[in-house]
Amino acid sequence: MRYDTTLKTLFQAPPPQLLQLLVGGQAHTMLTVEYPTVQMRRPDLVVRLTDGRLYHLELQSTNDPTMPWRMLEYFGLLCQHYGQPPLQQVLYVGEAPLTMPARLEYPTLSFQYELIDIRTLDGTALLTSPSLEDNLLALLCRLQNPRVAVQRLLARIASLEGTARADALAKLLILAGLRRLHPVVREEIQHMPITINIQENPFLREIFEEGRQEGRQEGRQEGRQEGRQEGRQEEAAVLLGRLLERRFGPLPSWAQQQLAAADIASLETWGLRLLEATSLEEVLRTA
Repeated sequence: MRYDTTLKTLFQAPPPQLLQLLVGGQAHTMLTVEYPTVQMRRPDLVVRLTDGRLYHLELQSTNDPTMPWRMLEYFGLLCQHYGQPPLQQVLYVGEAPLTMPARLEYPTLSFQYELIDIRTLDGTALLTSPSLEDNLLALLCRLQNPRVAVQRLLARIASLEGTARADALAKLLILAGLRRLHPVVREEIQHMPITINIQENPFLREIFEEGRQEGRQEGRQEGRQEGRQEGRQEEAAVLLGRLLERRFGPLPSWAQQQLAAADIASLETWGLRLLEATSLEEVLRTA
């Protein structure tokens, strides 16, 4: 669903501490880049750094063997547009071990970029950053005690007001799925004396409770090991469905069927498109 859309929204204003960890600098200017090709190309993040470098970052939650070709295409387009080669990085945020390549080698072509597994980054600096975007991303990094990190995030979210609180909590719940921390989040929300009341918010209550119930029910039906995988998949579909309904209204039958039949990779891809798409069809396209 789950994850890529939420991550992209966090990068609409580049997290300052994360950029410091990745490139040792800060963004000076956000650059909006789109290329009208046969398939729309929109880099995840392109900024001008304070030292003048052109920086391009892609977020990736699955192991895509074609990633080097996509990065090479962006490299050429950015060079043509800005007249200088970009510093390119791919930040992998997925749950599965990182296996995709980061280079191309042919007799007449050699190309590479930096591929970083976010779990290799120390989340402590992000967790203490004044930026909420940094704080949320810390959940995906290397943490000595994930439960303490969840507690600190919830404490910060509790200080927010109205829709900002609900939005931040939804992002926390979504990102927690990448590190299998949903149970920890649920426990801490229930046990901590903070002013977050899921039951008062129908949207959060649905994604919190129904996702849990559907996942557990599917897990019981499919058996212990297989059921866990199916439960996670069903939970992701339920959560994404709730977000789609919130954005586009009641889902037609074709969309419900597509969500029910989707695998985790498809749900993650659709989740990536959610906040940027202008229609339900654009989110759930299969190409």
